[in-house]
Amino acid sequence: MSAPVFAWVVPDTRAMLPQESYTYSVPEGMAERVAPGVRVRVPFGARSLPGLVVAVSARSDHAEVRPLLAVLDEEPLLPAPLVELAAWVAERYCAPLAEVLKAMVPKGVRGARPETASRRGPRSTSTSIAAAREPGVRAAAPPLTPAQAAAAEPLLGAIAGGVHRRVLLHGVTGSGKTEVYLAAIDAALARGRQATCLVPEIALTPQMIRRFAARFPARLAVIHSALTDAERAVEWARARHGEIDVVVGSRSAVFAPLPRLGVIVVDEEDASAYKQDRIPRYHAVDVALELGRRLGVPVVLGSATPRVETYFRAHTGDLELTTLPERITGRELPPIEVVDLRDELRAGNRSPLSQTLVRAMEECHAEGGQSILYLNRRGTATVVLCRACGEPLGCPHCSVSLVYHAGRGRCDCHYCGLSRPLPERCPACGSASIRGLGMGTERLEAEVADRFPGLRLLRMDRDTVQRRDAYFEIYERFRTGGADCLIGTQMVAKGWDLGRVRLVGIVNADTSLHFPDYRSGEVTFSLLTQVAGRAGRGDEPARVVLQTYSPEHYAVRHAVTHDFRGFAHDEIRVRRDHRFPPYARLVTCTMSHPDDRVAEAAARRSVRELSAILGSGAGLDVLGPTPAFLHRLRGQHRWQVTVRGADIERAFPHLPRGRGWSIDVDPAM
Repeated sequence: MSAPVFAWVVPDTRAMLPQESYTYSVPEGMAERVAPGVRVRVPFGARSLPGLVVAVSARSDHAEVRPLLAVLDEEPLLPAPLVELAAWVAERYCAPLAEVLKAMVPKGVRGARPETASRRGPRSTSTSIAAAREPGVRAAAPPLTPAQAAAAEPLLGAIAGGVHRRVLLHGVTGSGKTEVYLAAIDAALARGRQATCLVPEIALTPQMIRRFAARFPARLAVIHSALTDAERAVEWARARHGEIDVVVGSRSAVFAPLPRLGVIVVDEEDASAYKQDRIPRYHAVDVALELGRRLGVPVVLGSATPRVETYFRAHTGDLELTTLPERITGRELPPIEVVDLRDELRAGNRSPLSQTLVRAMEECHAEGGQSILYLNRRGTATVVLCRACGEPLGCPHCSVSLVYHAGRGRCDCHYCGLSRPLPERCPACGSASIRGLGMGTERLEAEVADRFPGLRLLRMDRDTVQRRDAYFEIYERFRTGGADCLIGTQMVAKGWDLGRVRLVGIVNADTSLHFPDYRSGEVTFSLLTQVAGRAGRGDEPARVVLQTYSPEHYAVRHAVTHDFRGFAHDEIRVRRDHRFPPYARLVTCTMSHPDDRVAEAAARRSVRELSAILGSGAGLDVLGPTPAFLHRLRGQHRWQVTVRGADIERAFPHLPRGRGWSIDVDPAM
């Protein structure tokens, strides 16, 4: 290709750009150094700004263009495949290309000069993460079981042949999926290739990090949310220069610039954490699949409870399905005993612990076992109510009740962060009859301490893990027998493989079941199955007690019998009847405005315009407008318009844009 004459550049600016890229001419002395992925300095209005080249050409449709001012890199900062992937992400998720590039390249890299970057690894006091940066003796790989070998075969064959394959590894909890991942990564490294392994949240997978650190000492980078901008930049640079072989990280790790990537692993592919909730609102699982396709490398998605859409794709030929239907130890999955909380109320039991669960805890701890109590709500009281006038204490900025935290004596909004002392009198009527209702993990901890005074308790929720390494400290304390009972939210649902846990108590299985979202049944089944799977990992018998007000719901019924196929069959039928994914895709447009009437009027206008453009009988439905689930959030009133259909991309050019509007393609719960 002849030297480029024109370059398309995305300037690095804090403001939202009115167009995706800008065309500049390339001075003759710079032509050899200008390529996609290279940083340059460009005139932009009256300023000069750094920017990233996304395309070059010998031609331009613009009659007059300004020249580049300088080339900042000797070689592309961002590899060409990632530049191309950025364009795909921007198009698929209706996101500005500039925002996608910012998500790909850490802030500490975008603003750094090429010659200034420390190569020291990030600081960390966490034993699990620090171990990934220490030279050591590589742990030997255990032989795969026949079931693991069969599950790994498609991956190993693809790695050996250097071809792209997409595999769903559906394995029950404790079936040894991680060892299949490690075998695939070993095979890639043996051929001089590299690997990326995505996990929902680094903090929730301490044992997995330990195993990766032991298998790949000194050549492993762990990318997690606690890293500073500078630390993230160091890890990114190490990956870019081929100084590491394996990257383990949360969703943004899918953009790690490994130059010789040979396999991509996505663990717990069903996790909602893989969907970005800010612009660009990409889904890391779909991005991983697309990256694998572009690079021609295999991708494996693993889960005990895969998303219904993923499972559907595995049965329609888009993904290959491999299974691990039994635990690696050969032990049966723990029996689950259902307690109908309506019966407890009729019997006069107002405690969060049913009599069945109390007896199970007594037996478990009398025999020296450990227990986990799961409740997916934090705080002491989930609502503070005036018994005189019935008015709840709400957040003035969000459409939610404040949650009372007795440990701090304050009422908090878990959405905008507002915090205020518990009032002595009702703000509405002045009555002193203020009472906290509902149950969170903080109150549950107090109840258990009162019922079992000798029990050593730990609590794990967002309130107890705010410090950098608090999660790992709590995990280590429980793992080493420093506590008898762990009380936690969904943080304890995955990544815990501890042999002394003989009892799991699901205090309320219904917290996610009745959300106004089509995925509520799937989320509930997944959480119940995963948390139940924490029990029975050792040699001693274990049990699960599941408390619910909805024992007849199909998500609960199938979770009790560990029956994913039965659940998927019922759930897919519901999705088909209502034209929800996988039978259609969704895009939700949200208008936010301080004035509720303005937001509603804009949403109604959008519905009229979209309906007129898309017409009837075209396979696309325009739904709404409806108030968002959180109608008021951080002082903004929110109204939503949703387009549903198989060919959803046809609606993209006509979606409402501009001030106050946000677009979410393939929204997740």
